Amino acid sequence: MQQTTVSHSADVIARSAHAAAPAGVTYTTSGAPDVWSTGQSLRDLVFSDGFQIASFLLLFPFAIALARRIWVRGGPRQATVDLEKSPRLQRIEQAIESIALEVERIGEAQRFTTKVLAEREPVAGRIPAAPVGRREPGVITPH
Repeated sequence: MQQTTVSHSADVIARSAHAAAPAGVTYTTSGAPDVWSTGQSLRDLVFSDGFQIASFLLLFPFAIALARRIWVRGGPRQATVDLEKSPRLQRIEQAIESIALEVERIGEAQRFTTKVLAEREPVAGRIPAAPVGRREPGVITPH
């Protein structure tokens, strides 16, 4: 006796047409196989080339970042520079002090010049007064 398995859709078509089954042929229906319950299908997925390539492309940057972080931390550390004893900082301080001294001397010379000019004769009588002219409307600048 020969037994043939036909898919569910063929069984529905055969029964809907009320066709009588030939002698010795049995129709059975079964659901689709569950991919996650069978170990063989999951094993095929894990060991497929596409899955391996995708896993590599996703995990490779993380592996590189982790390796770089471990490598940088394990390297020699730079010694911290003591700024108080730095010769460059000392030269900058000396330059600022000399500039401040020169600015103070310029200020003293300006005060002295102002005092000398104030003690002179009044100059206001010698300078002619500015002419008071009438401006034309709309003219902003004096020239």
